[in-house]
Amino acid sequence: MKLATIAMLSAFVGCLGAQTSSQTETKTTTTTAATTGVPVNLDGTLVDQNCYNTHSRSKETSSDANSTTTTVTTKDVSGCPVTATTKTFSLLTPDGKMVRFDDASNTRVIEMVKSDKDFNNDINGHRPVKVRVVAMPNGEVMVIKEIKADNQ
Repeated sequence: MKLATIAMLSAFVGCLGAQTSSQTETKTTTTTAATTGVPVNLDGTLVDQNCYNTHSRSKETSSDANSTTTTVTTKDVSGCPVTATTKTFSLLTPDGKMVRFDDASNTRVIEMVKSDKDFNNDINGHRPVKVRVVAMPNGEVMVIKEIKADNQ
């Protein structure tokens, strides 16, 4: 009986030793114009980045045995207009994407707002500032190469 127990124990330990742990990690990288350094043309409305960051977009999903309900709550960005004191800007595109700018681009927008009376009038009149931008992607932000009023 002792011999049978030792044989079974040896077989069990041998099986444990034969087990190996294997993990496979798959990483997919999508290459688009926004990640390859190709200039991108964007249209949209300038918004105050700091104000926009303080508001959140929430997505709630609930499900039971019969259905799944997803509720997406977004905020009205008109609550984040560009003002004369805005220091960091983002562009809200017509399809709802928020495009952030780098520090140098923010400085460029500030200078443009100060020197362009149409932009200044829009800001002082609390109207949306519509622009057309040519920008280069730089990580998670865009670097403005050209910005002008979109008077459409």
